[in-house]
Amino acid sequence: MNDLEREKMLDLLLAKATDGLSKKESEQLRELEEVFPELKDDNSFELAAAAIGLINLKTDEEMPAHLQKRILADADKYFESNTEKVLKQNSSQTEEEYQKTFAFEPKRSIWQSLGWLVAAVACIALAVVVWQTRTAPEIEYAQTLPQQTAPAPGLAEQRQQLIASANDVVLEKWTDFDPKKPFNVQGDVVWSNAAQKGFIRFQNLPVNDKSKESYQLWIFDENQKNPIDGGVFSADEAGEIIIPIDAKLEVKTPTMFAVTAEKPGGVVVSELGKVMAVAKIET
Repeated sequence: MNDLEREKMLDLLLAKATDGLSKKESEQLRELEEVFPELKDDNSFELAAAAIGLINLKTDEEMPAHLQKRILADADKYFESNTEKVLKQNSSQTEEEYQKTFAFEPKRSIWQSLGWLVAAVACIALAVVVWQTRTAPEIEYAQTLPQQTAPAPGLAEQRQQLIASANDVVLEKWTDFDPKKPFNVQGDVVWSNAAQKGFIRFQNLPVNDKSKESYQLWIFDENQKNPIDGGVFSADEAGEIIIPIDAKLEVKTPTMFAVTAEKPGGVVVSELGKVMAVAKIET
């Protein structure tokens, strides 16, 4: 009779976890809980129902932070509680436990075994979800690392690129404007009318005192009355220097480039009093 009542109680617990109980079935369950108090707090059927519900659960969305925090906290409490129980059981080796070693275990219901098995599957599925949410930010971070960019080319490299790429490049060497007053400045001028771009290169250009004078480039154009300002610069050190040309007006037909020494900051119109070097364009 007890076996039948026990099976009846297990059936009611299963119905309670899945479809719910009627009023009459609830009364029957309360009566059977008095007979089998060890099954009163059995939640294996609820865990089994939860695991079945997780089968088709979508896990592609990130778990809310508050829910993840709560699950982890509950898991810590659960395992801490179970650890204390195991330690207490191991420390109390009584004669009664010794006798139980030789006693036959009572026959378990197939529903009870199935409930714990599915509950274990649910725990594994929950652990996978938590692990994925913890590792997702690291994967995202790895995918958004900045890419390194190549350094910008220097003036010498830019000058070579202009010579190699522009079809209308002119390259003329510096010479003395007045052979009687030579400055012996060496180097050249590279200019492209199509690109409106160019570079001046010098060797032996004297280092200037910035408080007293500045060097200034002039571009003579047959279409302009006065030479075009090509930029103000200084020679900060001896040896080779390269300066990009900064033409203030469009250059159409250049005939000559000249470098003069002017007052600090340069001038609008030069009197060509101190011409350091010139480069005439051969036609």
